[in-house]
Amino acid sequence: MTTPKPIATRKPAAESTHVVRGNPVALMRSLRPNAPPEIVLDPTVDPSRGTSVVPNVLWSRHSAHVRLSKCDGGSPSKGSKLSERKLSGGSGKKKWVLGGIIALLVVLGGVYVGGYFIAGNQIPAKAEVEGVAIGGLSPAQAEEKLRAELGPEYAKPITMAATDGSVIEIPPLENGFVLDYEQAITDAGGGFSWNPVDIINVFNGGGPVELPKLVDQAAVKRAVEGQSDKFVTEAENATLAYVDGAIARTDSVNATRLDTDATTTAVVEAFETRELEIEPVLSESEPAVTTQKVDQAVDTFAGPAISGPVTITAGDGSFQVTPEQIAQVTTLAFDESGTFSHSIDGELLMELTEEARTEGLDLADAKDASYTLSGGTMTVVPATDGGTVEPEAVVAALDEALVKEGEARTAAVEIVPLPADFTTAEAEAAKPKEVIGEFTTNYPHAAYRNTNLGRAAATVNGSVLLPGDVFSLNDTLGPRTAENGYTDGYVINGGVLVRESGGGISQAATTLYNAGFFAGLEDVEHKPHSLYFSRYPAGREATIYYGSIDMKFRNDTQNPIYIQGYVNKSSSGSRGSITFKIWGTKEWDRIVSTELVRSDYYNGETRTVTSADCEPQAAIQGFTVTWSRLFYKGGEVAKKEDYRWKYSAGDQIVCG
Repeated sequence: MTTPKPIATRKPAAESTHVVRGNPVALMRSLRPNAPPEIVLDPTVDPSRGTSVVPNVLWSRHSAHVRLSKCDGGSPSKGSKLSERKLSGGSGKKKWVLGGIIALLVVLGGVYVGGYFIAGNQIPAKAEVEGVAIGGLSPAQAEEKLRAELGPEYAKPITMAATDGSVIEIPPLENGFVLDYEQAITDAGGGFSWNPVDIINVFNGGGPVELPKLVDQAAVKRAVEGQSDKFVTEAENATLAYVDGAIARTDSVNATRLDTDATTTAVVEAFETRELEIEPVLSESEPAVTTQKVDQAVDTFAGPAISGPVTITAGDGSFQVTPEQIAQVTTLAFDESGTFSHSIDGELLMELTEEARTEGLDLADAKDASYTLSGGTMTVVPATDGGTVEPEAVVAALDEALVKEGEARTAAVEIVPLPADFTTAEAEAAKPKEVIGEFTTNYPHAAYRNTNLGRAAATVNGSVLLPGDVFSLNDTLGPRTAENGYTDGYVINGGVLVRESGGGISQAATTLYNAGFFAGLEDVEHKPHSLYFSRYPAGREATIYYGSIDMKFRNDTQNPIYIQGYVNKSSSGSRGSITFKIWGTKEWDRIVSTELVRSDYYNGETRTVTSADCEPQAAIQGFTVTWSRLFYKGGEVAKKEDYRWKYSAGDQIVCG
């Protein structure tokens, strides 16, 4: 265990007021603990003859001297303090003098001994310890009083505010601090003493003394260390970014830890001075990204970068990148060591500036070679090359100009040729030679059918799919609105026929689906109608609805395909038809469909609809249909695909 150390300097009692307990011998031994009392004999006295002792006590902290003098017998010696004559041989007058001296000494000794016993174990009258009067009390009474009045004050906890918001309390007397009441009482003059000055002080002496305090530094440090987790703050990097076209930043936060050695010292000092609240001593460490580093990045790059637009020139044209666009495409970053860097998203930059580039630069898009069909003859439409600016070059030019000011915020890039993906030569070599799949469906006369189906066929006509391309009917036709040339017609919605713009367009989907089916193209997406219509082959048909239901197929052949589409319009008394033909290079001997086998028939219900837009509807029978697509090569089925569809039963709708 660590020995407690004093933390206050005691004021030693004066040499003349040293406190002792017990008899004079004990006094002397206490003052010189390792030596016997020093006896000084008069050299003129013969120690072999009778002597009498006359005490001559010299009190001090360090020694006690007793001088012995010759009282009877022996020859006088030089330096003797008594008469050279024998006492017994003196005159009567001398005897009276000697007797008086002896009597006086006896009286004084009696007074001295009486004072010792009267003073007893009392503490000097004016003694006090840190403002608490203890004069006239015994040591036990004084200690009790000091404990009662000073103990609670020194027991009050020393507090400090933690970084987590809590208040830490360290009760000192429970954590290594000791109040030395006994030493304080001793310093004040308490206890029996043969020192005449101490005896006199009991009645009219004494004064203020301090209460000695001892401390076990290790115990105090353990108490401080036990609270160290309350002072832990983790470091936080400063941040920097562009948000909504402006600089957004946060400051760094230093990591903090409790300095237990320094805080222990502060607690000890607070106990001595009776300060109940101290400031904890914290050590701090910076994160990798400090506020100062963010300040520097803002000053040298982030601020200048969005200080104005940057002009990019190419050939005779130019376009601008706005500060808002710069902020959108630029990422600000710090690595683990706190080093700043930035990056520019070239793909996003080209996307955001596409309109400005198109308007400001004289660039032509490359056009792939294509085909046109006239009179049954397929002709190649030559490809044309274009020009472009490379994203990497635009990024580099922008980056170079970002830290410049004013008119200097400009940079040039080169226009590079942009060749067509499908060249004229490639188109000639792979020109579609024959129809590899076709299909026609008929429809009853209705003006909206002529309009909508005619518009769909004309839009699809001339589409070219290179190997691997996917055809989407919704993407090709776009929204079926009046602006796109469509009119209202009937569509199925919730099992009921209702009027909508572009109604009847599903017949184009069914016809084109079957053309692709017999051309052997890969079926990517199609969905038959929920209700069966007799003008379509059961199951082998498709509906579309813009934004939700599409019809797609992939050109999985080795050559381009060309889609031909046209309508023979209906008229009063005659049906119309829509035809799609797939031109390409045949890879299968033939592709056929098995019989469309129907089963599991069932009927719907009769419903009365009272809404103003009610359209009467005959009952439609529901059933399940199955079929297969067979691919022939070398006279045998080389591949087979099975299909199955269940039609809903259409309720009979009565308008009431």
